[in-house]
Amino acid sequence: MALAEATQTLLATCSEDQVTSSLALRLGEAYPATVKAFVGVHPSEATRTTSFSWLEQLLGRATGVGEIGLDPKYSEVGTGGAQMEAFLTQLRTAQEARKPIQVHSRGAERECLDALDGFDLGAVLMHWFQGEGVLQEVVERGYYVLFGPSLLYSKKLQRMALRCPRGQVLTETDSPVPFGPLGGFHGPSLVPSVVFKLSELWGGGFEETRGALADNAMRFLGLSEKG
Repeated sequence: MALAEATQTLLATCSEDQVTSSLALRLGEAYPATVKAFVGVHPSEATRTTSFSWLEQLLGRATGVGEIGLDPKYSEVGTGGAQMEAFLTQLRTAQEARKPIQVHSRGAERECLDALDGFDLGAVLMHWFQGEGVLQEVVERGYYVLFGPSLLYSKKLQRMALRCPRGQVLTETDSPVPFGPLGGFHGPSLVPSVVFKLSELWGGGFEETRGALADNAMRFLGLSEKG
């Protein structure tokens, strides 16, 4: 997630495992005004993670928990599997710390929502969410939804952006993933294009949309005085 303001860029960086979580924290501590670090274990690393004792310790210095969730591309996502156990463990840790979370739910939107339903969490952000059929449920729960560069060409995501309340939308790039339809470009420099597309869809000006998204981001990160 990236937030561009008049004189400052604010970046939220997510992690895959203990090593990248530690690196994210180092970045956040080196550049506290710019980088907000999320720590956690990505679904792709769930089967290789045997302990989460380090997470609570790191979380005390982090902004939030992420990128966590479920994805059948990597391994079984059902009850009792490594992914589900990792997800539930991290949800419990986030609940205790009252930290915002970023959820990866590709191909497992229903399973993720069912797991989340058992927790009293702070702010929840659905990363690169494509569950059009359960979008209304996500909205009703008050979760935030991230839109990235695929919004520029995906009719499905454009429909979802139109249905999602503007106060629950954020932008991202999912770097360093390159986007073929965009000539292989990636990175935070694409965020203004996503903001511009949202402004077109919503029928507002670029600055108006940017300001609304900035407010959403600050609220999600717990940095807004508005709460």
